Amino acid sequence: MDQWLAWAGTALSVFITAAGFYMGWRRYQSDSLRSRDVAVWADKAIAMLLTVELCAKPGSPIGADEQHKRLNDAYFALSALTEQGRLFFVNVGDRDGTRAGGTYDGRRPKLLDPLVIAHKAAGRMIERPEEAGRSLHAILVEQRKAFVAHVQSEIGRRQSIAKDSRKGGETSDLDAMIAART
Repeated sequence: MDQWLAWAGTALSVFITAAGFYMGWRRYQSDSLRSRDVAVWADKAIAMLLTVELCAKPGSPIGADEQHKRLNDAYFALSALTEQGRLFFVNVGDRDGTRAGGTYDGRRPKLLDPLVIAHKAAGRMIERPEEAGRSLHAILVEQRKAFVAHVQSEIGRRQSIAKDSRKGGETSDLDAMIAART
């Protein structure tokens, strides 16, 4: 009987260890899938943030008709991306004592604010293209940078893996680079 209990204890221990490894592996897989899903969502969001930002840039070489088309597309895409972001990032706290119900209870996560601001900016520039200017462009640049930094923290890519990726850039002065080649 003692030997049977010893075997049963060993088997139970092995089972519990295996279950723990399996649960850990599943958790790792789930976290990896979430990070990939967030990265795919963020890629789309960054493209839309940049679209609105470039359309707001004073002296943009993008023609008025093309700007209008791109702003219109970004207007709808940013609305959808904000809602998709709610799948990854839940609202926090109470919303000024009101209850919107379910997913909309509380306040929108700060990470989604740049998408909302760019959505509003796109709508404003569609209605009043003349309002695109330095102030709006500066706000959109600031919001895009905040979004990228927050997403980078979220998906855990604060450090580069490749050694060369960690080096600082040398120049972004296109005129200087062209002059060096002539």
